[in-house]
Amino acid sequence: MARYSDCWAFITNRIYLTTWISLVIYIFYNSYIYYLSGRQFYYLREILGIGLCVSRGTAAVLNVCCALVLVPMCKKLNLVLYRILSKLCPGMFFLWLEKMKSFHMTVAITLVIFAVIHSISHFVNLWNFSRNYDEVRQEINMAKYKNESPFLLLMSVPGITGVSMLAIVLSMGVTSSRYLRRRLYNVFWYTHQLYLPFLLLLMIHPLSGVLKEEVLDKESKDSTILYEASKSPKFVAIHSMTWLWMAVPLTCFCVDLLWRIFSRNLCNVKILNVSHMSGRTISVNMSCPAQFSCRIGQYVLVQCTDISAIEWHPFTVVRLPTRDKKKFTLWIKVKGDWTEALEKCLLEKCGNELSVLIDGPYCSPMEGVCASETAICVAAGVGITPYVGVLEQILRFPRNRLPGRIHLIWIVRHESEITWLADLAERTIAQTRNANRPDRLHLEFYVTGNTAQVTVDEKGNNHIVSDERKILLTPSRGRKVDEEGGVVKKYPLVGCRLKRGRPHWDRVFGYWVHLYPGHHLNLYCCGPKKLVRLLRSKSKYMSRTTTTKFTFVHEAFS
Repeated sequence: MARYSDCWAFITNRIYLTTWISLVIYIFYNSYIYYLSGRQFYYLREILGIGLCVSRGTAAVLNVCCALVLVPMCKKLNLVLYRILSKLCPGMFFLWLEKMKSFHMTVAITLVIFAVIHSISHFVNLWNFSRNYDEVRQEINMAKYKNESPFLLLMSVPGITGVSMLAIVLSMGVTSSRYLRRRLYNVFWYTHQLYLPFLLLLMIHPLSGVLKEEVLDKESKDSTILYEASKSPKFVAIHSMTWLWMAVPLTCFCVDLLWRIFSRNLCNVKILNVSHMSGRTISVNMSCPAQFSCRIGQYVLVQCTDISAIEWHPFTVVRLPTRDKKKFTLWIKVKGDWTEALEKCLLEKCGNELSVLIDGPYCSPMEGVCASETAICVAAGVGITPYVGVLEQILRFPRNRLPGRIHLIWIVRHESEITWLADLAERTIAQTRNANRPDRLHLEFYVTGNTAQVTVDEKGNNHIVSDERKILLTPSRGRKVDEEGGVVKKYPLVGCRLKRGRPHWDRVFGYWVHLYPGHHLNLYCCGPKKLVRLLRSKSKYMSRTTTTKFTFVHEAFS
């Protein structure tokens, strides 16, 4: 699977953006030339000029974007595709899971850019409709008289629907920025629910028939003689193709949405147990819905109607249901409006009193860990959740062939957070030793935050680092001299793997390259954006400069 993934990742990283840009330019150019040279648009071009060609070219691109932007949102259909394609061509669908979010963002950015250009071109068209009024062929005009105010023309059905769609697109685009999405997630979520009125306006917008083309007979169409203007032309509204572009993806999206709505309400999910973990993280045990089947690394969408009746938030399933225990576990980091409201509800009420719905589970690129001969996993904070199931799988079946060898690096801010995984990690390490497979699991834990940290540099000088930001930004270069607390004493197998500061990534990658020369490795990462950018860059650099090739796999919900 690693070879398939690396091959497809290589192809995508090199030609994905170029292919998309080329496709967009081709669609725009093809439509632009069609309206620039078409005989049936002669009189309309006389009024609107080049604005006609630009508006119709951008409209063609917008039709494609509006159709494709819905494809990654069809979660149930993607789940069905996963079950089919993962057996036929695992590398292709593995890549689709990894690139699904970036594909959605690429199409959405293109949609916003061309929506602005399309709107500007139509504002110019309104001005030309007013100034270039055709008094001879009045049926082709949008204005009622010469020099009619363009603002009055804007008050028409296409004008109002166009401005409304532009406002929706801009609001969705602005709130999708990482800065606003992280700080005002609810605003981001609510503005994205405007896609329903947007699609409705998109279907209504071209139906007014403002833009008209001349009706040509068969001889005029087939003639190669230089076109001469007709004395008594007949005009009809330009036929809209928007419905044709939207028919299939919108049908798939509606079917997927109805499927999700009905499936999520088949039975109620009860909160069985709630425990508060260090680092302001909540562990929630929930009853297992009927026919609930989940794989390691998959996630579910959670809704608490006591907080909001329309908000759904994704969380990775930490512990999966088994035949004996029909329940699953989620770890929820309290960070943001919704999680803070959930924490407040759990403190004020008993967990089983809350009304909770579950949607899913859904596919994730993290599923590839359990199918890898060698997997490198990096997590920061609550990003450890996709890998907890992997450790439990190794604990239960220490002699299984897959997953093969796991390198897991976990970076936390405070030492107390290690206790989330300490007991499981201790038992898993002991179990692999008992099964004579000690090389199957390689764990490293890094604690980046502390009020006062004493380190020893290479010259033997003691240094006290009290600024937490320094520890977060610099790797650990000295040996550990302060005595850890409960983790080392209670979990000795974990404590000996505990280090201070951040990993020295050049040394870490060098170790992997030395250990696996000529191999194709998947590097799975779940953590903050800075860590993702760093590891992605390191993976590309090492793939170019060494014989070991890295495929970077990332999962993020925000």
